[in-house]
Amino acid sequence: MKRFKILITTLLVVATAVAGLASWWLFQSNQVSINAQTRPSTMKKIRKRPAKSKSVRLVALGDSLTQGVGDQRKQGGYVGQIRQQLIKKDHLAVTTSNYGKAGDRSDQIQARLTASSAMQKKVKSADAIVMTVGGNDLMQGFQAATADGSTSIAKMDTAVANTQRTYAAKLTSLLTQVRSLNPTAPIFLFSIYNPVYVYFANVPQLNVYINEFNQTTKSVGKPFARLYFMDINQRLSYGQFDTVEKRAALATKDAQVNKNGVNGQTVEKSLMTNPDGELNKYLSPADHFHPNYTGYTQMTNVLYKTMQQHQQWRP
Repeated sequence: MKRFKILITTLLVVATAVAGLASWWLFQSNQVSINAQTRPSTMKKIRKRPAKSKSVRLVALGDSLTQGVGDQRKQGGYVGQIRQQLIKKDHLAVTTSNYGKAGDRSDQIQARLTASSAMQKKVKSADAIVMTVGGNDLMQGFQAATADGSTSIAKMDTAVANTQRTYAAKLTSLLTQVRSLNPTAPIFLFSIYNPVYVYFANVPQLNVYINEFNQTTKSVGKPFARLYFMDINQRLSYGQFDTVEKRAALATKDAQVNKNGVNGQTVEKSLMTNPDGELNKYLSPADHFHPNYTGYTQMTNVLYKTMQQHQQWRP
């Protein structure tokens, strides 16, 4: 019980620090166009007209994962990377519009969409829509459960269950609005993940909440046509601990480290002094929370594969 309280406290401490450090920026990529040109000819025979460029408009909505926080190369996270993959592999002219904002919950994403006619216009004209949502909604539930300074698994269970119900209604509203603006473009929706798994692999309760939240996202999205749920939970949570044996060894090690109890400051100090900067190779050493460039590459690969499986977005 004590270790579970420490885990939640640590997660909230790190998340609060991240929120304070993250700044707003949007990564707008210029449209790449290939204009085939023909030389004037005095010949009277009819020449075949060159093919027009095949262009794709991709719009990204969401929170810090869409904004690209943690990408040390500052290339726009998965949004910048998916653009490059579509250009190189599919030979398309791609325009991206990034509407990610750090800290946004599902209702706040919708509030921005409702307030911005420019954002609505982009969504209406999109060929493909990508979204990250849910992490900050779950964090709100954790904060509610620990507001009085105490917590327990039973109390956390209740808070998360209540948050899930609220989140389901908010996500339904957000997706309904997106679909009303654009009835045809496929929506590619990412799951959330556990950013502190590698440090508390011996404490399974947070994984339970993450899985339940992802199931809520998947269930809410199921009735919407051309919506595709993409699960990145295990990939980003486990990092390089990608086998049962590796995770078992990690859990044993974490249990030994945490057996006497640690406070949030001690955990943060241990993270900062890790010789590799971050124990999970897919997360940023700057905040131990968001994906780094390699982590965003993992997200991009899942997105690209899913887009190839469902190609309604293609010209």
